[in-house]
Amino acid sequence: MSRHKLILIPSKCMDANKKTGRNENGLIRISALTRNFMAFNKDFVEIWPQNTDTAKRMDCAVYLKIFKVFSSDIKKLQSYNITENELKRVGFVTTNTFQKITGSKVNVHIANNVWIADDIHDTVIGADPEFLLFDHDGKIIKANRIMGRQGKLGCDGAMAEIRPDPAITPAGLIKNIYKIFTTKDLIEPIKNLDWVAGCYFKDPDRDYPIGGHIHIGNPIQIAKMEPIKREHFFKVFNKIMDELLAIPMIKLDGMQLGLSRRSKCSVGKYGYYGEWRICNGRLEHRTLSGLWLAHPILAECVFGTAKTIIDEIFRNVANKKFDFSYMLPSVFYNINLFLTDFNNWDKIPLAADMGCTKSSETMEKILNNSQDKIIDKNFLKKWYNHLLTFHSSKFYKKYIDGLYEILSTKNKHFKEFNKNIKINWLENKKFIIEI
Repeated sequence: MSRHKLILIPSKCMDANKKTGRNENGLIRISALTRNFMAFNKDFVEIWPQNTDTAKRMDCAVYLKIFKVFSSDIKKLQSYNITENELKRVGFVTTNTFQKITGSKVNVHIANNVWIADDIHDTVIGADPEFLLFDHDGKIIKANRIMGRQGKLGCDGAMAEIRPDPAITPAGLIKNIYKIFTTKDLIEPIKNLDWVAGCYFKDPDRDYPIGGHIHIGNPIQIAKMEPIKREHFFKVFNKIMDELLAIPMIKLDGMQLGLSRRSKCSVGKYGYYGEWRICNGRLEHRTLSGLWLAHPILAECVFGTAKTIIDEIFRNVANKKFDFSYMLPSVFYNINLFLTDFNNWDKIPLAADMGCTKSSETMEKILNNSQDKIIDKNFLKKWYNHLLTFHSSKFYKKYIDGLYEILSTKNKHFKEFNKNIKINWLENKKFIIEI
């Protein structure tokens, strides 16, 4: 698996090639010298512009098949003053593909600011957590009475919701959330209220099941997957997220609040085992409550741990060359994997490789009933050590360490901690740990 800087050049030979069955827009033509230098052992690569924000990265990245270079294109390299060393980094694409990657619509002849990789890199994470609004007398103010539904900060019914830009790093997503909370125009309708993170709340009017949903971006290899297969993949993906992230996090929810949100809420059940959905073609993991929004340190530890799991899943499927039988064998296509009688997760290779083979009956009992008492020292130590076996953990270990420390503290310390978002995010109140 390899990633390199690429010198990208539009090819008129590729533009002109109309050979039947040959889609030049889906190819990158490189020499044997380049392929050997970059140590590519796969037939497909991802290409994207350097130094771009996450949104542009998702728009500009392309997934191309490696093909033999035209000799006439190699001969033309002399006119670009390409050095002998740079020859190892040259690739050719059609003008249409070149313009998509670079964003250039003018007659540009070469691009040096491009990455190429034969593995999944820089996966994207997002979120849309909800929170409650209270006046200074402790009365809930329904968000839909004072806020619109759209935008970075708006209402989702009676609860407020932020929709930060997605990011590649946990710190980047924290920065995007902080930007919302400090933008005067956005917070104007709620600036005189208390903003409170939580799992579940009830007042005389209604129940409030508070969600902290995680959005998982698609690498281009997954985005190009047939929609029905991608949906099957997401089911397995979400089960892994439930087992490795949602179950430990019920320690913070506690049994009473978690059970109320997932099983007893009068306005609907939220965050139960197997609840997920597709949002703009991407997986939305909906099990977590909104408690992680209580403090930026907690949020960043959750994001970093989520990224560890997400990147390991994508790394595993990439290592199997996106073989769909690895993600979900066809024998399970028409089975509801989340029914309590399904106990064959060990027969799904991806789930087995991730160590996520608890039966659906066990998962439902733990999550839907918010059995926080099982999240004891022994459970947490095994969970922590398991995460550290992942290749991706070396990039996010400080976040895994942080969440492990948070979950290992006595429940009363977190329960007694003020969940006021204004104080914790804007006034930099100390949390129960530091990272």
